[in-house]
Amino acid sequence: MTKTIEERIAYLQKCAELYETDGSSPLTDVEYDKEYDECKKIKPTDKFFLTVGGIDFEHLYGTPFTHKYMMGSLNKSKTPEEFAEWFVKTHSKHDLIALLDLKVDGLSLCIHYKGGNLVRVVTRGDGTTGIDVTPNAKYIEGVLPTINVEGEVEVKGECYKNRQDFYKNWANRLIRGKYPANPRNFAAGAVNQKDPNVTKERGLSFVSYDVRGMDFDTETNKVKFLEENGFDTLHNYTSSIKCEKSTAKEIEGIIKTYMDGVSDNREDLPFDIDGVVFKVDDLALAGMMGFTDSEGRRPKSNRAIKFPAEQKETILEDIEWSIGRTGALTPVGLLKPVSLAGTTVQRVTLHNLKEMSRLGIKNYGCTVVVEKAGDIIPKVIRKTKDGDDSNKIYIPELCPACESTLEWDSTDTTKWCKNEFCLSQINGNIENWFKKIGVKGIGEGIINRLTNDEKNSFMDPMVSCISDMYNLEHYKSELRESFGPKALENILASIDSVKDITLAKFIEALGIGKIGTMAKELTAIAPTIEDIDNLTISDIVKIDGFAETKATSFIEGWSSNRDEISKILQYISITEKKLDSQKLEGQKYCFTGSFSNPSRKEMEKMVEDNGGKKSSVSKNLNALVWDESISGGKVDKAKKLGIPIISQKEFLEKLS
Repeated sequence: MTKTIEERIAYLQKCAELYETDGSSPLTDVEYDKEYDECKKIKPTDKFFLTVGGIDFEHLYGTPFTHKYMMGSLNKSKTPEEFAEWFVKTHSKHDLIALLDLKVDGLSLCIHYKGGNLVRVVTRGDGTTGIDVTPNAKYIEGVLPTINVEGEVEVKGECYKNRQDFYKNWANRLIRGKYPANPRNFAAGAVNQKDPNVTKERGLSFVSYDVRGMDFDTETNKVKFLEENGFDTLHNYTSSIKCEKSTAKEIEGIIKTYMDGVSDNREDLPFDIDGVVFKVDDLALAGMMGFTDSEGRRPKSNRAIKFPAEQKETILEDIEWSIGRTGALTPVGLLKPVSLAGTTVQRVTLHNLKEMSRLGIKNYGCTVVVEKAGDIIPKVIRKTKDGDDSNKIYIPELCPACESTLEWDSTDTTKWCKNEFCLSQINGNIENWFKKIGVKGIGEGIINRLTNDEKNSFMDPMVSCISDMYNLEHYKSELRESFGPKALENILASIDSVKDITLAKFIEALGIGKIGTMAKELTAIAPTIEDIDNLTISDIVKIDGFAETKATSFIEGWSSNRDEISKILQYISITEKKLDSQKLEGQKYCFTGSFSNPSRKEMEKMVEDNGGKKSSVSKNLNALVWDESISGGKVDKAKKLGIPIISQKEFLEKLS
C-alpha cells in the first residue's frame, strides 16, 4: 500500500530518534538522506524539517536568540611584552595556576542541552543575541546530539573547517562567483545557509572550550568534563603554568616560549589560530576579579595574546595595472604564491607609484617581504633583493582601461587618466555611490555588465553614469533577456530601496574632491544644494581640515558634475538630518580600543546624532573614551594634553 507523505515523515522521525538514542536505524545514511530530500520537496513546511536528529525545535533557522549567559570576548595584548606588563599590573598580588591555550580562528557557537539532549545551537552574534543555526548544526562534526548530564547546560566552542581539506579541495572552488578567502570565512558561510544539506556538504568540525550551567572549581575540570562527554577540546595543545610572584620578564619568557612552539606547528594544526589565550585556572579567583566592562563581556582574569604579523619572503613576478574611480594609476603586485597566516597570498597592493619608489621596486623578479597586517590584508614591507636589471618595470603610458594617455601630476609621483568616459572610473563611481548611500546588491559584476557593451547582449551600454542606473525601467525587456526575470526584479528593487539621504551623505557618495566624511563639516556651513552651489574656495578653507588644494578640487568637481547632480536629484530626495538631542553640541570625542554593545561605530554615530563631532586626539578634544584593555598611543597623548579620559559607561551616562 502506498504511504502518505505524513506516514513517510513519521517513519523518518522514528529512524532519526533511533539513530540519536542508540545509533541504530532501519535506514542507511544514504537511504535516509534520499527519503529526507524527497519528503522535504513534497512538504517543506512540515515541523520535522525544522528539527535536528529527530528532536523537535520550536524555532527556524536565522531566528535571533538571546543568550542566557553572555558570550563575551577577551581583551587583547599585541605582544608578549605588552601582556607581561598587564599581568604584573593585574596579577602581582596572586600566586596562581594559569592555562595557556590556542585561540582558534573560527565561528563561535553555543550548544544548549536540556536533560542531556541537544535543543538549540546559536552563534555568538553580539554576545547578547545570536542567530539560531540549529537545523544546520547536526551536520557539524563534534556537535553531539546527547550528553550525560541532567538539567540545562551550554557548551561553547569554535566551528571550523579543517585547513588541510580546505586548501586541497575548496580554496580554488568558486562559491557564488567567488573563491573562499580562508577557512574561517568558509566555515561561517557554510553554517549560515538556509539549506542544511549545504552545511553537510562543506564538512565542518567543532572544538569546545567552555561549559556553563554547572559548578566547577577550575578551568581544568571543565575540560575534563567536556572530554568525558565526548567533545573535542584543545587539551593536547594546552600548557599549565605556575605564576608565583613572577616578574614581567619571567612571564614574557614563558609566553614567548609557548607561542614560539605553537607558531612552529601552525600549518600542521587542523584549524587556523590567531593567537593564544591566558586563563586563570581557579574559577573562584577569576570570578572575584570581575570584568573590564559593565555588561560582563570581558573578564579581567583572562586575556588573548595576538601573534605578531607573519612575514615571509617571496618573488614579485609581475604587476597588474588598474585605474581607480578617481583616475589614479594603481599597481597590484603578482607574487610567487606564498603561505601566510593560513592563506595562500598571490596578489598584494602596492598602493601607488610613490610607494613603489619608496620600497625601491624597479625590476620584476625582485625579492620582497610580505606581511599580513592584522592577519587580514597582505602588504609589502620591504624589498630585500633586486631583480635582474634587464627585467625593468615600465610604467604604462596609456590607461589600461580606456587607452587614453596618462598624465603625471605636478609632483611626478602619480599618473592619472583624465578621460571622463573611462569605463573603470565610471564603474568605480557607480559602485561607490550605491555603497555609500546604503544600497545592497549592486556590485561590480552587475555594473560591469550594464556599462560594458562587450559583456552584455545590447548594441550599446545602457549605463554611462550614476543617473542612468535609475533609468533601467525603460529597458526592461532587454534586461530580462540578459539577466533573467528574478535577477532583474532584485536589481531594480535594490536600486529603489534608498530614496532619501542627507546632503552630507549625497556629497560623500558622489566622491567629488575626495572629501569623504568631511562632507558633514561642509554641509554645516552650506546646508542646502543651493548653498553648496554658492560656496567659494575661501569659504571652504575656513573649515578645519580643508586646505586650498582640497577646497579647489571640490569646487571644480561640483561645478563639472552639476548637470549629473541635477539628474540624480530627480530620483533622490535630500532630507535634513534630525538630531536626537543637542546634549553634545559643539563637543568633540575620540574613541580608542574595542567596544561592544554599543560598538565604536555606534558610539561615534551617537556623538553626531546628539550634536557633537568625532575627532582625533588634540587640545580641543572634550574627552577620549577609553577601553581600558589597551595602553599607549592615544591614551598617552591625551594624558600629555590633559584631556579627560572616560570609560564607555561614563560616556553613555552623558547621553542618558
